[in-house]
Amino acid sequence: MVREKLISKGAESYIYLIDWFGRKAIKKIRAKKGYRHPKIDETLRMSRTKREAKILQKAKKIGVPVPAVFALYPKEATIIMEHINGGLLRDLLKNSKLTVDEEKRIFRIMGEHIAHLHNEGITHGDLTTSNVIMNTPKDIVFIDFGLGLFTESIEDFGIELRVLYNALKSTHYDKVDYLFDSFLEGYLKEQNKGREVYVKFKDIGLRGRYIEDRRKRKFIIDH
Repeated sequence: MVREKLISKGAESYIYLIDWFGRKAIKKIRAKKGYRHPKIDETLRMSRTKREAKILQKAKKIGVPVPAVFALYPKEATIIMEHINGGLLRDLLKNSKLTVDEEKRIFRIMGEHIAHLHNEGITHGDLTTSNVIMNTPKDIVFIDFGLGLFTESIEDFGIELRVLYNALKSTHYDKVDYLFDSFLEGYLKEQNKGREVYVKFKDIGLRGRYIEDRRKRKFIIDH
């Protein structure tokens, strides 16, 4: 195996496949931001890297399937973590590799796991099907907690659900209704304040439509 191979380069991080003492692993380096003062950038990258590692460790402790953290290098804004074999849930859904019943089961399980995270005051931060790996026909693993937070805010939890719903509408528009309903089934069963979060999720959606309607009306008036 190549000792270090760049497999993903995004706005927030670089992801490398590496050899870690004879086993495949992932090295994630939080990207530098040239528009920030170097000292501020270093401090932010360090603190956010430490937070992501802490979130992964806590999620693992409460039984949510996430990659194990092998090493943390805060000054280099780097985490070494477990490499998860499998395919992205996004691709499996797009390519119809799963039956409808399997899809529903997966989303119920996703809902339960996200509820457990929220009960512990954690958000994923970017809950989409691109950040879920199917590593066996039955098991899922959540990846990329780079935007995750420690929070007790119902608003933050509602936003998390809204991000997932909008991602499903965009990427899996033909399946969004039953996928999100299945997610909610699992989420509401396990989340201590699930009903409050669901009300907030609905409210955020109404706010978004109101803002979009105002933007469209302004565009028509201005043009």
